[in-house]
Amino acid sequence: MLKSKISRRKFLKNSAAGILPFSIGINQSSRLFAAGKNYSSVNSPREALVLTISCKWMDETDTEKVVKLMIERLERMVSYKPDIICLPEIFAQRGRGSTSEKAEEVPGPIVNAFSSFAKKHNCYIICPIISKRDNKFYNTAVLIDRGGNIIGYYDKIHPTEGECDSGIAPGNLTPPVFKTDFGIIGIQICFDINWMEGWESLKKQGAEIVFWPSAYPGGRMLSSYAWIYNYYVVGCPWSNPALIYDISGDFIAESGRLEHFAFASLNMEKILCEIDFHMKKVNDIRKKYGRKVFVKYFQDEDWFTIESRSPDLTIKQIIDEYELVTHSDYIKRAETYQNSFR
Repeated sequence: MLKSKISRRKFLKNSAAGILPFSIGINQSSRLFAAGKNYSSVNSPREALVLTISCKWMDETDTEKVVKLMIERLERMVSYKPDIICLPEIFAQRGRGSTSEKAEEVPGPIVNAFSSFAKKHNCYIICPIISKRDNKFYNTAVLIDRGGNIIGYYDKIHPTEGECDSGIAPGNLTPPVFKTDFGIIGIQICFDINWMEGWESLKKQGAEIVFWPSAYPGGRMLSSYAWIYNYYVVGCPWSNPALIYDISGDFIAESGRLEHFAFASLNMEKILCEIDFHMKKVNDIRKKYGRKVFVKYFQDEDWFTIESRSPDLTIKQIIDEYELVTHSDYIKRAETYQNSFR
């Protein structure tokens, strides 16, 4: 019997690069299977299967080759049947050259390649590029639907000083939201993380998931925005970890040195509430609906989340029946009440 002489370092690099036969890696999959609901269907009336991927070990700088490598990487993940895939910030245009040389109009070669992929695999894709439009250049995230059609785009509101010097123009101060067949989503890009206004605007417009293509992972700031605004946050950086956070700010999934993706099934029929005025209601809900709902208490914060685990029960039905008030609406109500006494 021949003994393999592949070194541990080479084995790990080849495995992460996808050279070895694909398997679910230890780092993330143990968390996914432990959580259960994050990997398989949550049996909810509305869920979103989300895939975020880094370009770690994708050292090629030629745009066409990077696009080819990313598509090959994604092809190994399509068995998960994601509803939406988020790609990293301008991942295919990080090579040498001026902004004008790297920029492309929309649609162009990069977007067209991922439009074909989206149509082939029936998924949405967020494809970040340097775009050219009306004789200006933008750091743009293009949203492609399941049919491969471009249905919108977001221009980075807060480019860095270096980007401005290179010719990148800031986008409009109010970020758009996009309606998909699984829910309402918003996008922020990299340096935008330092301005709360954009994130707050997306909340006010009803965003349920916010995607964040970036050059770096983001860490605490992403989890903070998730719990402040009670929406899912999906980070998609150049290098690991790519991260997915729950509406409570809790970690759900991440990429790592053994794999370059994070994947989760997000229950869109889920809300976060304060315990005030709700304790008896929660007990009544549990008594009536049993395993059709799942309640998680956050003991230190006096919060709880409640979600539907039944395809015939929406969270709106529960809200209407028991007059539940989400955390954000409760804060607004309290402010109005306080102001009446000022």
